[in-house]
Amino acid sequence: MTIDQTITLRNGVTMPSIAFGCAFGDWVGGSEFQGFLPEQAWRAIPMALDAGYRAFDGAHAYGTERIVGASLGQRFASGALTREDIFITTKLAHPRTSPEVNISHLRTWNADEVEDIGQRVLDDMMRSLDDLALGYVDLLLIHWPGPFENRDAALARDARRTIWRTFMALHDKGAARAIGVSNFTTAHLRELVEDDQLTTPMVNQIEAHPYCRDRDIEAYCREHGIVITAYAPFASGALGMLGDPVLTAIANKHDVAVGQVVLRWHLQSGRAVLPKTSKAHRMRENLDVFGFALDEEDMAAIDALGSGAPRRTCADPNDVV
Repeated sequence: MTIDQTITLRNGVTMPSIAFGCAFGDWVGGSEFQGFLPEQAWRAIPMALDAGYRAFDGAHAYGTERIVGASLGQRFASGALTREDIFITTKLAHPRTSPEVNISHLRTWNADEVEDIGQRVLDDMMRSLDDLALGYVDLLLIHWPGPFENRDAALARDARRTIWRTFMALHDKGAARAIGVSNFTTAHLRELVEDDQLTTPMVNQIEAHPYCRDRDIEAYCREHGIVITAYAPFASGALGMLGDPVLTAIANKHDVAVGQVVLRWHLQSGRAVLPKTSKAHRMRENLDVFGFALDEEDMAAIDALGSGAPRRTCADPNDVV
């Protein structure tokens, strides 16, 4: 089965099917520290560029956009790359998290705490562009559909509508070539599209891996031409997934690494994917998934791993009203 290395979004923008994830830190209990560690990006981003990555998935909340911008700026200055060679995604409107998670309150906010939601989005967008030292991003996503603790559904829906209208304006003036959402459920998407017949998102970025499947949202997105992008494709290194005997057997069968099997499964399922690693050989390995194909038996075996309740490493978007 031949898989293209790019995906064409509904508005004609071409997006690489594999992008390098730029969130560094720990959220799954593997260390005492919980939060972002952007300093790890200083080595990883140049290594990813050297490995061949040309798409980078970031967010205002991650604190790595200045590092991405500096790394790209060096390549632009030398003539090794041009802006047109690179696909940059950023995300805005990350809600506040629990106090033990170390995320800057300057980069996260709840809709009910902001006097002018649209202006806050515009201000954060300009901060992201300043950090990236770019005039535009290729893809702009709403990071989460709303505050984690909020139970006021009307407030959340109205805030999403305001944010999305602001995104549409940014797209119209070229600050974002494409726009979409992240962590949106089917209910969130339906409401967003129903409100004043707003533009349908072009991408929905969700947690997806062999242990975490949401077939309802995937079916809805396929029906409406929304590209699914899988973050945490390796379950953030948790849950013992990369040691799963089913995945290991398939990897041995094709003489590839387990991570390559997982990425190939995502691509053959029609999803874009965001692997992240700090090891150069893994970076190259994660891009080298176009020279083999999984057969129907392989695909069915991997699909079966996610037949139960989703096992998540991040917050459940179904809990966001």
